[in-house]
Amino acid sequence: MNALGVGWAMRLTRKRLMALRLMAIRLVPMWLTAIRLTAIKLVPMLFFLAFSACSEAGPDLTQGTSTTGPGPQPTPSLTAVAEPVGFGDGLGGGERPALPRWVRRMPIDTLQASMTKVAGSDVNDTPIEWKVGAANGFSDAAGAFGKALGRPDYRVSTDENELSTALYMKIVGDAARDICFQMAKNDMARSDVTARALFPKVAADGSASEAEETANLQYLLVRFIGLSVPATDSMITVLRAVYQAGKDTAVPGAVLSASAEGWRGVCVTLFESPLFHNN
Repeated sequence: MNALGVGWAMRLTRKRLMALRLMAIRLVPMWLTAIRLTAIKLVPMLFFLAFSACSEAGPDLTQGTSTTGPGPQPTPSLTAVAEPVGFGDGLGGGERPALPRWVRRMPIDTLQASMTKVAGSDVNDTPIEWKVGAANGFSDAAGAFGKALGRPDYRVSTDENELSTALYMKIVGDAARDICFQMAKNDMARSDVTARALFPKVAADGSASEAEETANLQYLLVRFIGLSVPATDSMITVLRAVYQAGKDTAVPGAVLSASAEGWRGVCVTLFESPLFHNN
């Protein structure tokens, strides 16, 4: 082929390449668009088919078995079963009893007024109180124990915790010993036996008979906790033992006589009794 023929061939080849490029530029976007449209139509169909396949192949939960695993598995039941609650046949118990109501003590204001009322007055007709310094021990004064016992101040607290704590019993015990000592001391100084608050039924020198002691114990039960019991009641027996223990351990030459010390012990026992504090 001569030079002219080669030149024409090269020109034709260039034209064909240009034509192919133009066709590619036009066709490629068309192909991409077609692929996108096909994908948009096929994706929902694929999701639908996959969901249908899962629904048909999934386990039948209404039959209580599962198709997965080595064998049938029962479906757990969520139905509540009412069963009687008891203590068991082995213990011989029946149905569970009702929960008891919590025992609550009297408020501090009531305690302060009650102990003062029971104690009465001294020989100068001044109410007998538990004193801490110059203030009542149950007050909110400096050094007193009103706030420690839980009396609300209506700034930080407005409710009183009416549970008998160890602190409450400790402070009440201190107050009882102080008040009972004052009661016994003032009763010894009274010439009028009927004006006594702690032992108006017996002599202060310990010469009382057993019947007189029993009468005084019955009087104290009424005065302190409002109980009227017969002479044969077990509470009389217990309090008589307390009186005798105080009388036997009295220190000779002390402010209180042996008999007065025994009645002071009965006084402390009744002030510390839960029957005095239960609200």
